[in-house]
Amino acid sequence: MGKRVVFHTASLRGGGSERVFTLMANALAGRGHKVTLFTWNADGPNATLLSPAVSLVSLDLPIHGEGYGKIGTIRGIFQSALFFRRHRPDAVFSAPEFANLAISMALRLSASRARFFPSFHAAAGLPSTTFGANLAVTLSDLVRSRASKAIAVSQGIGQDLEARGFDRQRIAIINNPLPPKQSKPSVDDRWQTDLAAMGKATVIATAGRLVPVKDHKTLIAAFARLRQTHEARLVIFGEGPLAADLRNQADALGIGQSVLLPGYVNDLTDCYKAADMFVLSSTSEGFGNVLIEAMAEGVPVISTDAPYGPREILGDGLYGALVPVGDTQALAKAMASMMDRPTDRQALRQRAKDFDIDLIADRYEALLS
Repeated sequence: MGKRVVFHTASLRGGGSERVFTLMANALAGRGHKVTLFTWNADGPNATLLSPAVSLVSLDLPIHGEGYGKIGTIRGIFQSALFFRRHRPDAVFSAPEFANLAISMALRLSASRARFFPSFHAAAGLPSTTFGANLAVTLSDLVRSRASKAIAVSQGIGQDLEARGFDRQRIAIINNPLPPKQSKPSVDDRWQTDLAAMGKATVIATAGRLVPVKDHKTLIAAFARLRQTHEARLVIFGEGPLAADLRNQADALGIGQSVLLPGYVNDLTDCYKAADMFVLSSTSEGFGNVLIEAMAEGVPVISTDAPYGPREILGDGLYGALVPVGDTQALAKAMASMMDRPTDRQALRQRAKDFDIDLIADRYEALLS
């Protein structure tokens, strides 16, 4: 008999944890469970990925910048408690960090007996720029004491949780899934026209929010160094507050005509297919979904050795180059080296199969029993 399962994420914006929960909600609904995706605000591209078999419930709270503000957060917690009291779920999954705290409080207020599985996607040892995320780490005892099991998306995150007092036996290491192939091709192809207008040089791509933790500034600086010896084009897919700064940096380095920032693209499949190389330059990366997505398309990958996911995904460098975080020279050298020698693309595709969505869904479903 199917379980009543709730996946909660604070919004349906284009983040990694939001996409993972959308995919997992679809997968468990397809296995006969009664699944609800519960969010405080349903605006965002991930809503379009949701299966008709999944119920979508939104509180429609207004987002202010990167969050909901103090009053909005309090409203969200109390309204979440009412939701749990009405729906009486068997299991609740939540992410990211602050959502875990909010939902643990809401479950207590509602006196819900649901099993609670907070999911952790970021390295706790690194400072956050948001008050909510820092508060969530400080108050993690509230999450830990209510959790049936905590989900860590990488071994490194699991070690973080142990250091924060989580019992090792109550931590499940479950990697993020490789998304299923889209049944419909992307219609957002304006970037392809813009890329073609930049010539026929090697295409280096990356994807992610335009925020400090993704460290696109180091990537652009490394690309400028690479351009001294190699012809190439750089495409940075994503949106965020640093878009103007990154454009200005590229212009200041004299490479503006070779750098494209097309914004957010909901289906990255065509983006990977257009790339000759994919580079991740983050300072912190709990997992690194885009790496496995690029590898599934046979695209050679380079990543910073950011805590924690990239090293685990790339098998300590077996499946792609790892360079020190923030090292412009090392990143430029790795890109040049990859351009100068062939890569075993089939090995990359085979490695990506280790993260098949059905395998990951098996792990989530096992938590329900």
